[in-house]
Amino acid sequence: MIIACANQKGGVAKTTSVICLGGLLVKTGSCLVVDLDPQGNLTTGLGIEVKENQITSYEVITERATANDALMTTSSGLSLIPSDINLAKGEPEILSKVGNFGLLKEYLEPIAHQFDHILIDCPPSLGLLTINGLTAADAVLIPVQCQFFALKGLAALLETIQSVQKRLNPDLKILGVLPTMAEMQTVMTQDVLASLKKRLQNIHVFEPVPKSVKFAESNLAGEPINVYAGDKKLVQPYQAIADFITTGEK
Repeated sequence: MIIACANQKGGVAKTTSVICLGGLLVKTGSCLVVDLDPQGNLTTGLGIEVKENQITSYEVITERATANDALMTTSSGLSLIPSDINLAKGEPEILSKVGNFGLLKEYLEPIAHQFDHILIDCPPSLGLLTINGLTAADAVLIPVQCQFFALKGLAALLETIQSVQKRLNPDLKILGVLPTMAEMQTVMTQDVLASLKKRLQNIHVFEPVPKSVKFAESNLAGEPINVYAGDKKLVQPYQAIADFITTGEK
């Protein structure tokens, strides 16, 4: 299964979620993570420093190299197509290409059979890179921070997903919404969770991920949270998603 992790709002734990979920999926099968964000936080969060001659998602998306050329192996066992700031040049470069919404899908196809799972970390925008991620994916996971202002952009993202389903990828499913940075003892978090479940009656809302500095620490250490901390209450929400991906049971 190819899963895009998307939300046009930054700071909602998209990258952290890809790292955590990938770290769990790789325990039972092969897993590739694709850094489609010019900030390159997924790459650095897995302990990889992009060197001058390293092939990245920029070279892949602009047809300067193949996805296979860009593959790297991380210390956690995850395979990675890395990214850096050069990818910011990629979006305008592919604007004039025919079928530019489906380039990532096309370039991943030759290597997709090598992996049981592929996770795509989309940038915090609804631009061409995110559309490429959604077009290449079988399903989309939507992390949402447990703050009211974080809910405002959800409707726009859902509209974008519907447009992709209608015009580019009719098989795209919504895996679910993942509440992140939850402080369960606060009224704010409880109200946001209730609001999500009320608004999204046909979309699964996963178990919320608690707010913890250990996520940031694990990213700095270049390790998934299950390797860095092993704290059950932090790992369990992602384990539930990993179990659903592998078994189909929520």
